[in-house]
Order: sequence, then structure tokens, then C-alpha cells
Amino acid sequence: MLRIVTSLATAGALVGAWLAVPAPAAAEPVVGACYAYPSSTLGQVSTTAEPVACTARHTAETFHVGRLPDSFGVPAKASVAARIAAARPCTTAAMNAHVGLSNRRLPSRFQAVALFPTKAQWQAGERWMRCDVVLQGGTSLVTLTRPAAEVVAAAAPEQFDFCTPGTPSATRTSAFPCNLPKRNWIKVLDKDLGAAGSRFPGTKSVENRTRALCKAQGKAWNGAEKYPGWWAIWPTAKGWREGRRAAQCFVPYSQYQQELAERAPEPAAAEAAAPTP
Repeated sequence: MLRIVTSLATAGALVGAWLAVPAPAAAEPVVGACYAYPSSTLGQVSTTAEPVACTARHTAETFHVGRLPDSFGVPAKASVAARIAAARPCTTAAMNAHVGLSNRRLPSRFQAVALFPTKAQWQAGERWMRCDVVLQGGTSLVTLTRPAAEVVAAAAPEQFDFCTPGTPSATRTSAFPCNLPKRNWIKVLDKDLGAAGSRFPGTKSVENRTRALCKAQGKAWNGAEKYPGWWAIWPTAKGWREGRRAAQCFVPYSQYQQELAERAPEPAAAEAAAPTP
């Protein structure tokens, strides 16, 4: 009898140990994988969204996959600075290269998103971080049914311009298509004022630097106006710590269009001069 009790106790210990073993890690993300998640994911550390075919309805596509050391710890508990440092490969240049916008000069409605394993994924042994690209459409993400590079190749570049529905502000800078010339403001500059890990230089400093940049942009896109309009948005101390260090400059879309028309080359003559016989 004692022997049976001992055996049962041992079996119970083994069952408990088996239950404590983490589940096998899921397939790690790969470049080119697509996902369907909402815009609320952009403010999160992780997502549980599973990969889907890029020909199915999706809102995001991975353009970089990196590795994290064991010492990083559960990403949700890591410091903001640590996550920002790990997300350095998620640059606009890398994103643009992936979607086919390498020669683009203006900011676009495409945005890079850094994501990390959930607590459960981390405990299961997953050590990746990934960079996704999403296309903003107002306060939502645009749903695509083709890889991002194919979408870009099939559309005119101005389809991806970043406009606000009205006068921009720090709380109303959602990226809308530019389809209301009399109301839209177009973003013409999005420039980081400091590298990851840099100290906040002070509100007055970032304001002055941003105003100088945006004043120059206002003159560059003045549309022959005597007093060019422009708008500037600069980072706060809190935003700087969270990785938002960009100076953002906007001009009225009608003003931008007028200047663009002024820069357009003269159309070629309809008929060439007849050759001399």
C-alpha cells in the first residue's frame, strides 16, 4: 500500500512538472509576413495577431526581424529606452526601401511599427523583435490585399502623401489622403531632432529648431504667396522619452499644389519644327 501511495505521489509530481514546461515557441516572424491588426496596436508593445497571406485582408507587413538577448527580459517590463534601442532598425529609410519608396522626399502615410514577443511568447523561448509597415488612413489602418510593394508600384506617388483634414495640431495629426485642397494641410518635413537615447534639450530649444525648419519649408512651398503659411509641431519632454523626437512641418495643401505647379516643366511643343529639305 505504501508503495502505491509513493508511486501516485511521484506521478503527481511528474504531471505538475510537465504542466510547468512552456509551450513550444511559435514560428518566428519572417520578412514579408503579413498581419491583420487594428490601429490600437501601434501604441502597444506586442500583438497576438497571427500571420496571414499577403493576398488576404491585412493591415501590416514585416520588413525587418531582429534578435533580443536573454538579458532583455519580458519586453512589456523592459524600459522604454531599451525597447527604443532594440527598435533602431525600424527606420523610415528601411521601411521605404521595402515598399519601393526609396526616392521619396516627402513624408508618407506609411509608418514603421516595432513589436516584441508577448509574455507568453517570451517564456516559450521567443527572442525576436520585428518592424512592421502599416499604411495610415485617418485614424485607422488601410486594409490591403496585396504586398505593400505591389500597392506602391500600382499607384501614383501622391496617393501616399500625408495630409491632415484641417489645420494640424499636436492632437490632430492623423494621416489622411490629400483630397480636400481647401482644407488639407500636407506634411512636408518629418525630421528627428535627436538620436535614440539622447537627452531632451529643453522645450525652448526644440521649439526654436522646429520653427526654423518649418519657416524654411513655408518659404520653399509658398505658392507665390507674400506671406507663406506653415505649421510646426515639436516633441514634448514626455514624447522625447517615448521615442517621438521629430519636428513636423505642414503647409496648406492648396499652397503646396500651387508651388508644385510653378515648378512643373513647360510641356513640350506639340509639333517639332519641320526639317529643312
